Amino acid sequence: MIKLKIGDNFLITTHEDYMMKDFIIYTMSCFKGHNKLLLGFDPTFREDNYSDYLKTLREEQPKELFILIDTSLRPTYNKEQIKIVHMIGLKTLIPQLKEILPNTKIAIVKVHNKKDSREYKIGKDVYEALEINDKSILKYLDKLDEYKLFANRYKAIPGELKVINENIKQLSKEKKISDRMVTLEDLKYLNLIDTAELHNDSLIITIKPVPIYPSEPLGLSFTKSSFEKNKYLAKAAEYIYKGCHFGMVGTRIAIRPNFTPEFIETLDHKFDDMFARNNWSNIGYLHFGKGHLCGGEFNDVIAHTAEHGLEYYFMCLKQYITTANMRDYAGKKVWWYPIYDNNNNLVYCAGLDILRDNLLSQSLPAEYKEEIKSLDWEGFLKWKEKHGVSFNNLQTPYNSDSVSGYSGREDTFLEYCKEHNLELYEELKKGAK
Repeated sequence: MIKLKIGDNFLITTHEDYMMKDFIIYTMSCFKGHNKLLLGFDPTFREDNYSDYLKTLREEQPKELFILIDTSLRPTYNKEQIKIVHMIGLKTLIPQLKEILPNTKIAIVKVHNKKDSREYKIGKDVYEALEINDKSILKYLDKLDEYKLFANRYKAIPGELKVINENIKQLSKEKKISDRMVTLEDLKYLNLIDTAELHNDSLIITIKPVPIYPSEPLGLSFTKSSFEKNKYLAKAAEYIYKGCHFGMVGTRIAIRPNFTPEFIETLDHKFDDMFARNNWSNIGYLHFGKGHLCGGEFNDVIAHTAEHGLEYYFMCLKQYITTANMRDYAGKKVWWYPIYDNNNNLVYCAGLDILRDNLLSQSLPAEYKEEIKSLDWEGFLKWKEKHGVSFNNLQTPYNSDSVSGYSGREDTFLEYCKEHNLELYEELKKGAK
């Protein structure tokens, strides 16, 4: 996705969209607004639930959004097919936009209505002249995405060099190195590690199933409207507020020679496709996975492990993997995770609930639907595996990042319960005393 400044307006588009040229010409010549944000929308290109559009717009948070559509003929579609594709595409996109942009006014603009106008034809002539001009950005639109990657990498280099230089300075100083030997028996009180073995230059650790706790209550992390618009988030919050906890299944991880943790695999694969669909880290813990590491404060632990020793490292590792930092993009996705009671029984999982409702909305045989409704969560997991049902093809507006962050002092979930579930509100208030 690229954001082009055209006059005093901005157009979000991509060179991979068939109608990009038409969207640019329309914005140049026919659009009458000022200081507005436009989105060039071509549903014939997008096949991935419009995630690129949503990601870009979530960062923008505009007061107004003008969605440009063009139902002109295409090489592979006739006029009626184009209209149907746009209708379906908009019905999918608009609810997702309203979820992430609750305060944005959205308008649909039909580009094809202006293609025979004098203004559009003049704009087209100007575009085609600029397209062959070596000094015009229009000639290089298909290279802009690559340029963004290179530009961002270039900007990051000075910071990386600063870190390297600081590390060199630290290495040049005499530093105390912890030489205390640590055994698994010494770490038993952490209730974290099942097995540990050296493999080549890495320490391979088997981590037990662990509880995961939000760094802040969900009602201090998400807006009230998020609970009102997302019944699955509200259900997850109800279980957490009643004393249950999110959880991660047992896993194998590697501790590399520089003390960086790296996820290898889960020991129980029943949630793998759900994690792969909705985790920041792909399959893995909230803050690290295969080739991913959102280190945060744990980077400081890594830097001082040689000095403070392995017991210090594993104490901090447990804190790191069992805490969902609700103030970062990775941690706030925890509401999709499985939820367990104090006896480690699976009592709820928003991701599974969304998948189940999605299945029930489809044209399945009546006996399948009745069976799905009657299953508990463990039973549904087995049914899902037996029938080859996967999160890979799930189409839903309730993805794990489809929530709005909150930074106020009042607990929005309690406010939500006070208005929508007074019995639960009284129960939670009573338990808080």
